[in-house]
Amino acid sequence: MNSPFKSRAYVYIERGYCVIPIAPGTKRPGAYSSVEGWRGMNDWERYFDRMPTDIELETWDTWPDAGIGLLCGKQSGVVALDRDYNTDGTDALELIIPWTPVKKRGAKGYTAFFRYNGEPSCSFNIGGARVLDVLSDGRQTLMPGTRHPEGHTYVYLTEDMLEEYQVEDLPLLPEGFLQRVQATIAPYQTEADTKYQSRKVTKPKDSTDRINTNQSAAAEFYSRLNQQALANLDLWVPRLIPTSRHHGDGYRCIATWRKAENPNVGVNPNGIFDFGGNYGMTAIDLVMNTHQVPFVRAVDALAELVPVDGLPDFVVPDGFGATGGVAPAPAGDSRQEPPPQAVAAPDIPPAPDISSSPPVAADRILLPPTTSEEAAPALPPFVINPPGMLGEIARWIAATAPKEQPELAVAAAIALGSVVMARTYVSQFNNFTSLYFIMVAKSTEGKEHPQSAVQQILTEAGLPELIGGSGYTSAGAVFSQLLQAPAHLACIDEIGKMLKLSRAKGNSNGEAAIDKLVEAYGRVNGVMRPPTYSQMTLRQDQQVQARVVYNPGITLLGATTGNTFYSNLTDDLIKDGFLGRCIVVESTRPRQLINLNSRAADVPFHITEWCKLVHITGQAFGDLAGVCGPDVKPNTIPLVFDDACLPLIQAFERKLNGWKDKFEHEGVDVLLGRTLEKSLRLAMIACKAERAQNTVITPQHLKWAIEYVQYYDSRLLDAVTRSRTVSQFDEQLQRMLGYIQKVRKLTSAADGQSALMAQGFMPRSKLLKLMKCKAKELDELVDTAVQSKLISKTIENSLVECYVAT
Repeated sequence: MNSPFKSRAYVYIERGYCVIPIAPGTKRPGAYSSVEGWRGMNDWERYFDRMPTDIELETWDTWPDAGIGLLCGKQSGVVALDRDYNTDGTDALELIIPWTPVKKRGAKGYTAFFRYNGEPSCSFNIGGARVLDVLSDGRQTLMPGTRHPEGHTYVYLTEDMLEEYQVEDLPLLPEGFLQRVQATIAPYQTEADTKYQSRKVTKPKDSTDRINTNQSAAAEFYSRLNQQALANLDLWVPRLIPTSRHHGDGYRCIATWRKAENPNVGVNPNGIFDFGGNYGMTAIDLVMNTHQVPFVRAVDALAELVPVDGLPDFVVPDGFGATGGVAPAPAGDSRQEPPPQAVAAPDIPPAPDISSSPPVAADRILLPPTTSEEAAPALPPFVINPPGMLGEIARWIAATAPKEQPELAVAAAIALGSVVMARTYVSQFNNFTSLYFIMVAKSTEGKEHPQSAVQQILTEAGLPELIGGSGYTSAGAVFSQLLQAPAHLACIDEIGKMLKLSRAKGNSNGEAAIDKLVEAYGRVNGVMRPPTYSQMTLRQDQQVQARVVYNPGITLLGATTGNTFYSNLTDDLIKDGFLGRCIVVESTRPRQLINLNSRAADVPFHITEWCKLVHITGQAFGDLAGVCGPDVKPNTIPLVFDDACLPLIQAFERKLNGWKDKFEHEGVDVLLGRTLEKSLRLAMIACKAERAQNTVITPQHLKWAIEYVQYYDSRLLDAVTRSRTVSQFDEQLQRMLGYIQKVRKLTSAADGQSALMAQGFMPRSKLLKLMKCKAKELDELVDTAVQSKLISKTIENSLVECYVAT
């Protein structure tokens, strides 16, 4: 059988494109001999300066299964933009990439081809994750027909193919394109990102080491699945390929992935060939490209319909492949390092270091939307790119939002995981998954959408019983809701007002509700009992046996504005422990224009399937399948922390103890009292989000959870230290400082002193109107702020007393 190189390389050469052989199932240029097999081609960089000779091409044609690598840059006259992540085409970067008639696809994203015009090779990252590679001199890219290391085949996404074009017929990139890319993503980059992209790409050097092209166990399974699929076309083609029609002993279908219109893909027992694209593919490739789904999702769909004998133990077709429900794709490159072995930890292990986080997989990138009025600040990758299904859910929430809030979308995704896993999974440390979230953002800036999206997911997953009320009016209301639904999600629109009312004089019910939530959080591994009331005056038949709730599983997803939240951060609310049990996610995104392309959409199938699978009804069988009532101890499933997690836990606890000592004198150390516990609960959710069948929490799961909780708890600690109110006077002081700090935004043509305000000066008369208080009260506030060096007082125009924030 001809290799992809023998079948197609000559067409590229005739058009003037420089191509070289690639070792099968890898991305490495290779050299083959019948004695030694495939080895690295250590001098392949010479072809950046000359075309292969006819003798070299004739030799390469004989090498088995050789793929095709196109050398980019001056020699071929081509520059390629490799956007190696999936989006719906609405992110800020996608909108500046110009049109081209030729695109190909590998695992995800696409590679777009343009005419070379001196562009250098470079790469652009956001939060340590790749968002764009510019492939020019010194870089090569694999062409359609070549097998990707993960097992599928590169294909064209356009009806036109590169080998059909002369170089001069390709479009040029716009002048200054790279600078425009840099300006677009700069507000979202870290310092490490900008340093990375400034590195020069030199001509590559490769070793002559042996390349192992033998199939792994997983790759062998994929190969058997493809063979069985070809032998049983009627089992899957009519069901999975909508455009298929019977043709001879097989089928014909349309290459919809490259926008073709004619049925020029042949599917028969001898193989699958795209006659329009002039390359072969596997059954998995056909499903993957027809539906534009990831490789593992296509494997799942095909494996459900095609029986394969000898299924490896680690392959678990679970019906929602996007979450990793099958074995990892085979590693085609022999240079990949084996998994690190466990190493004994030192006596005092270092604390987790956020800066050393591993790069986030490129398919998890959430680029900024194009609707922000101003650039949003950069966020650490672990904040907005959570692992596994959490990222899938967050991206769907963000994609359907009128105003995109990535941080809030992630918080909502975690809350969903918290409630579907509630009362079901328990660690060896008696941790359950219930978490409390408070989402803080500007008014009308998209706080409500994550709440409604989570409720939509639960409804479409057939789990509406997990949706609780919109708040609690008393301790009795909390307990009553638990009796109805011992595991539930409470979406509270204005939780800031609820906190305020709980501290109002005479509102003992509101305060009791908060206290009961505090108790429920701590009783997840125990029993929650109602207060005892006297029954001395009741007859025996009137006396009621008090019901109890085993392992209460409340998940809170509250929303509020910054002004409402921080103005109510009184000392007693901090010290009663409620705030320390919450993860406060404050979005600092600027105000946005509404995304007119957003629309209501059905929840993706793999998200609802994940919810069903990790819920108790999907994990247990027989007598365990039913969800237990509140007064029956639930059947739990162990979810164990790996021994390698223990040094991380100890290191983090030491770090937290240092923080507590530091902030103890300010009385806010209580906010850190539950940080470790929240991290352990979140690690359990991360474990199941990565793969529904996981039963062991790894250091990677825990490290991400620690980083996430530490990030938000440290921000809360800082905000509380600056913004909490001890008294009504303190609240007024904070409000006055807010007006002074935002004086430029308060300027209007109607103000007689607009010129002063535009320069940052707050006139006393204007401030008095804004504060709506007596002059004497204002003077006391001003004097306190001046003495505390929060503002300075000045006389402008020799007449007007003004205040300036310092």
